[in-house]
Amino acid sequence: MSTTDAIGYAPPLYEPPHKPGVLKINPDWAYVPPVRPQFTLNLDREETTCLPAVSLEEADRRRQADFPIQRSNRYPSKLIERALVAELAADLGLSDAHVLVGNGIMNILTYIYDIYSRPGDHVTVPTPGFWPAYTYAFQRARGIFMPLYLHDQSDRLHPQFLFPADRTSECLAKGTAICYLCNPNNPTGTLIPFDAIESLVSDFPDCLFIVDEAYGPFAANRLDADRFELDAIVDMIRRGCRNLVVTRTFSKVYALANFRVGYIISHPANIATVKAHMGPYDMSEISLAMAHYNYLDSNYMKNVVRTVIENMAVYEHFLEEHDIPSYGGYRNSLLVEGLHFAEAYERSGIAVRAMVYQREIPNPIASTFRVTIPADVASFRFLMNVSQQIVADLPVVGGGPRRQHLD
Repeated sequence: MSTTDAIGYAPPLYEPPHKPGVLKINPDWAYVPPVRPQFTLNLDREETTCLPAVSLEEADRRRQADFPIQRSNRYPSKLIERALVAELAADLGLSDAHVLVGNGIMNILTYIYDIYSRPGDHVTVPTPGFWPAYTYAFQRARGIFMPLYLHDQSDRLHPQFLFPADRTSECLAKGTAICYLCNPNNPTGTLIPFDAIESLVSDFPDCLFIVDEAYGPFAANRLDADRFELDAIVDMIRRGCRNLVVTRTFSKVYALANFRVGYIISHPANIATVKAHMGPYDMSEISLAMAHYNYLDSNYMKNVVRTVIENMAVYEHFLEEHDIPSYGGYRNSLLVEGLHFAEAYERSGIAVRAMVYQREIPNPIASTFRVTIPADVASFRFLMNVSQQIVADLPVVGGGPRRQHLD
């Protein structure tokens, strides 16, 4: 990895092609955060802490009533998938041809990386960012430009990372096949200004921009209590933008992380291209039924979002009262300074996430940890009770050692 104060760079890490029986990639590039069942409460993976509105049993009952051809011994008929796409497209004010449902956003991203870039190409990922955006480049022998977010520490208790628009433009000008923008950003919580995205997409028409809105409902509701989606980027697609893909998920606000359902919104040519590369039976009808019937219960989703935003405000106030710096709040989690605090949580039965990356990636957040904000009363009460006990027991909460990279 090479780096300046402004831009990091990782070259392609191996020389294609692959050959049978020869291992060229590093298996660790497929890093997945470990599941840690020994904890009382897992707040390390940004999972919604409550169960979905429609249970698995109820979704399966409705599926068999509404789509009787779709028994478990049959291959998927696509009927539920088409119904879900139609519902999503109608709510977006787009045609069905603008929407593609897939086996989780991370799986759809693997197709996009394979289709729209080649070994030796470059991708641009503003950093720190969401780890799969780097992983998929490493796995596919792509180089990575990493324009670093601007670290504003003028407010000690409320530092922030600002989107590096000029640095990103500089990277794109060097030649980039794909630019991945997480908005709001995971893990920093930064909400990227619309004008910055619009300018980049317009200035670099040969680059495919992926705007990941997995946390969009939380950002929208924090900005306006009556909103539950960010609309501006999708509106660019409504106006015919061709080099833009918006990704959304059922994992967060619908509490369906285990069922692996996500979708993309884009120009019909991009949707048709990605769809042509997918298998005919990539998705389980049960997963699609869970997404379909839970999507229809928008009131439950809105309640989850509102509860997280309300609990976030309480937790942020607690941190401020106890002189603990934290970043942002446009997702369902907070980035908090002080690994003593993280270690104390884990000793008390709450799993949190230390912010570590592959060694090739600059890491300005190694002194922080991420904590998911619970969406249910019992879990949030437990978090706050443990937090109060920690600050009573620890003479100094902030600061502490930095864990820079994955071991």
